[in-house]
Amino acid sequence: VALAAADQGLSGMEPLWGIPATVGGACFMNAGAYDGTTGELIESLTAYVPGRDLPDGSREKGAVRTFTRDELGFGYRKSRVASEGLVVLEATFALMSDMEASIRGRMDDYQRRREEKQPLEMPSAGSTFKRPEGYFAGKLIMDAGLRGACVGDAQVSEKHCGFVVNTGRASAKDVLGLIEHVQGEVKSQFGVDLEPEVRMIGEF
Repeated sequence: VALAAADQGLSGMEPLWGIPATVGGACFMNAGAYDGTTGELIESLTAYVPGRDLPDGSREKGAVRTFTRDELGFGYRKSRVASEGLVVLEATFALMSDMEASIRGRMDDYQRRREEKQPLEMPSAGSTFKRPEGYFAGKLIMDAGLRGACVGDAQVSEKHCGFVVNTGRASAKDVLGLIEHVQGEVKSQFGVDLEPEVRMIGEF
């Protein structure tokens, strides 16, 4: 989407360039990086609202509905899409006109910064922990002495401690075990609760 916008001389998506996501997933999590978030750019969103059981025992049918940005409750890694289980069908972004060369220059700069600071050369699920208020997750993990810590082949990245990377054949169990180890150590040493930014889908 960022590339398509750049092709049309439309600015606003540049900070989101490089985030591995679908439009629906980005709306669900209010994906963001640097100085931009998905929610700030949304003008409207059309979603399927699932049916629900009513108090009288009947069931309300699902429906397709269009929401404005103000109705979507965007916050840090949260949205009404997530809290109500909406299924994103279409999103309209409000962008600004700019020179394509300028837009691509900013995209290249964001990409360079990511490559310098994040372990993009290794498989991972992306940034593992949400940023706790008043702190940076990666610095807390580093200060806790956990840089390079492993459970099986899951490892706290030595390049950026906010990432758990797969050094070989890490299983979901390894990753979850390392996440829990990191949470325990950071809580013990600093009294800060780290909340995962990655989502656990399925049974663990």
